[in-house]
Amino acid sequence: MPITKRPNGSYQVTVGHGGRTYRKTSRSWSYADAKAFEKKWLASFNAAASGRQPERSIADAIDKFQVEHLPRLRSEAKTNSHVRALFPYIRGRKLTEAAKVWAEIKAAEIGKAPATVNHKGRILRQVTRMAWREWGWLERPAAIALLPEKPRETFLTTQQVEELASACPNPLAGDYVRLAAYTGIRRGHLLRLTHHDVKDGFLRLDRTSKTRTLQLVPLHPKVLGIAQRLPLGISDDGVRTSWKAARVACGLEHVRWHDLRHTCASWLVQAGVSLHTVSEVLGHSSLAMTRRYAHLAPEHLADAIKKLA
Repeated sequence: MPITKRPNGSYQVTVGHGGRTYRKTSRSWSYADAKAFEKKWLASFNAAASGRQPERSIADAIDKFQVEHLPRLRSEAKTNSHVRALFPYIRGRKLTEAAKVWAEIKAAEIGKAPATVNHKGRILRQVTRMAWREWGWLERPAAIALLPEKPRETFLTTQQVEELASACPNPLAGDYVRLAAYTGIRRGHLLRLTHHDVKDGFLRLDRTSKTRTLQLVPLHPKVLGIAQRLPLGISDDGVRTSWKAARVACGLEHVRWHDLRHTCASWLVQAGVSLHTVSEVLGHSSLAMTRRYAHLAPEHLADAIKKLA
């Protein structure tokens, strides 16, 4: 069976079986890796044809996950990078050893942020669940308990947002800071907007957004004038550089740009806006994503209990 090298440097394995052609490509392969995969792939086809269930490896499951599931994800590139980080741990390991591999990962990565380590655990957990539920490769999914993560959200006051915006060396970056805090729009999408997207006091976000739905974001009077000047004539690198300098100047180095989105949500919730409406403003795909802000306005719980007879 042919092994070909594609123009981008990756190797592609082509296998014919049962009148069908199957292909698998990986940039991480050397020619020897591709040859070994071809041999293993053919062996699995032959075992299936003879009625024998081969003992699968974690690498087998990862390969199937990458081919069948990964292309459907919006975060394909990011998830693929987390998959590659798993490779040093899963080489030669059986699928039934997934829980043990997870224990080894946690031991080897002590000192790293739990969220960073958990990326690997989530992939292992998802792959073993698919191997159990969809592929019939396991009798039960692996028991993979993720590390507890501390909430990363930081909520700013209106004064802190203004201080950060004013501290930006480039005033145009400061305007983007204000716009992000008062709309909750992600930076990547914010930088693509133009004044043509402003209509009747709303910003119209097209379907290239993360949620892939048309979204109308109301504009606060403080930032309406900024929106009408979009784009502001500063690059993403320019915004990042000014933002970093502003955080240092204000002693808020721990604040991330995405916290401006969290801040917008916190302001809305604390102003008494319903979680459903906050979800619509931020363009969340489900209300569950918005419930993380519910603790900021517990008054509605007290109001609810008072309604009981």
